[in-house]
Amino acid sequence: MKSLNSSRQLLYSLLVVGTIFFPRASMAQNAFELKAALTYNFAKFTQWPEARLNPPSAWKICFFGNQYHDSFLGLSDKKIGNQSVIAIELSEISQVGQCDVVFVDTNSRELTHRLLLAVDNKAILTVSDITGFAMQGGMIEIVEQDKRLFFKVNMQVLEKSGLTISSQVLKLALDVKR
Repeated sequence: MKSLNSSRQLLYSLLVVGTIFFPRASMAQNAFELKAALTYNFAKFTQWPEARLNPPSAWKICFFGNQYHDSFLGLSDKKIGNQSVIAIELSEISQVGQCDVVFVDTNSRELTHRLLLAVDNKAILTVSDITGFAMQGGMIEIVEQDKRLFFKVNMQVLEKSGLTISSQVLKLALDVKR
């Protein structure tokens, strides 16, 4: 019964955050907030290696893209498990080693290749709204279709990095590359 309730909670969280129609007001700001919330939920529903969990420490969700500053800082009152979340704005690829999750936005497309090399085989969840990100070796690509947000998952890269995402999340994915 507990499993069913947690599955419903997961599905509800992702559906509310991920497939909401954008309201008429500031569509761009709402999209930033939704992408930040999706990134947080992806981290929350990822199974992490034991080395990351012990000893317990704050979760570091990092991002490239100044326009996401307020959206990601809004996650600072959240928790993953019993640990708090810290949002960190990055300015250089060399800083990604401190992160558990890295979000890179479309305007930072030129960083993609170097980012993927820097996190290769590391338990750092990569998320982006760059078209083709999952095919290029990123883990999760956020896609906008018909004013809704969906996502694609690259299971090969996740598994290679020692990460596992919830099967309930995978059921919601637009595409899963195996």
